[in-house]
Amino acid sequence: MNLEHLKEKLNQILETYDLSVYSIRTKKEFGEKIVEILIDTDTMDINLLEKIHMTYVESLSDDDLDPTYYLELSSLGAERPLKTKEDIEKAMGKYVYFEATNMKSYGTLIAFNDDIMKIEINDKGRLKHIDIKFEAVKKMRTAIKF
Repeated sequence: MNLEHLKEKLNQILETYDLSVYSIRTKKEFGEKIVEILIDTDTMDINLLEKIHMTYVESLSDDDLDPTYYLELSSLGAERPLKTKEDIEKAMGKYVYFEATNMKSYGTLIAFNDDIMKIEINDKGRLKHIDIKFEAVKKMRTAIKF
């Protein structure tokens, strides 16, 4: 089973919807082997996801997918991980959750220059701008603001 080949086949279908594969990997859950494919989109209608899934399954030959694996196709979702500098640049203006040295917080990403992120946080009712070095961030993702 070639994951890159599976990704290429799905990307051909996703091009029609101006979408692409975010990640593809194998995993094991509850004793079952799974090929997990995440589509790079914040939101997706369940009917569209089903249509893409069915088109994709019909396009696969017996040699494409190991029969001992289940296929799991879903969207990346609204709370996507931000791991690279490119991810940070795409998330400009979005509400994020981050964990950095001595700090865990939510805020709005307002700038990213010279590997320093400027984030606007609400500190006890006051809006405050803080600077955080990209290297100091242990974990970061987009978040939903309630």
